[in-house]
Amino acid sequence: MELYLLRHGKAQEHATTISGDAKRQLTEAGKKELEVIAKAIKNLEIQVDDIFSSPLIRAKQTAEIVKKHLKNNKNSIKIWNELKPEIDIKNTIAKLSSLKPESSVLLVGHEPHLTSLIATIISNDSSLDILLKKGGLVHIQCNVTKNTVSGSLRSIMTPKQLKKLCR
Repeated sequence: MELYLLRHGKAQEHATTISGDAKRQLTEAGKKELEVIAKAIKNLEIQVDDIFSSPLIRAKQTAEIVKKHLKNNKNSIKIWNELKPEIDIKNTIAKLSSLKPESSVLLVGHEPHLTSLIATIISNDSSLDILLKKGGLVHIQCNVTKNTVSGSLRSIMTPKQLKKLCR
């Protein structure tokens, strides 16, 4: 499996409640930055079979922006509760392991959930220190078996690096 993970873009300031946090939207600057990042993803010729997003608004908005720029953008964005920031990564891995091993997918989510997921997949150690900035993109080539996903890190790209691909 070709697995791409994208952290949502810059969002409104933190809310004091979880339900308020779920409704935080991308800022205008965050949307503009993601438009450029999405073009970079297109320039990298990344093709995915499916896009899976956290149900939180800022992640869904991020997924929509990226989807517009992908070549195969006819598929709908699928919402996974397993990408919510508070969900145990074991649930996310179980969901990933249910996908076709030959698929190429993009997950759009949050911190620290995404870096724990990345660390677990590449090292089986969720505490591995990985920095994924808002709008950052990770590529992992994965081996998928029943309830397990392991893989090799292929790249971590910061928003700054991605934006340079559009100049």
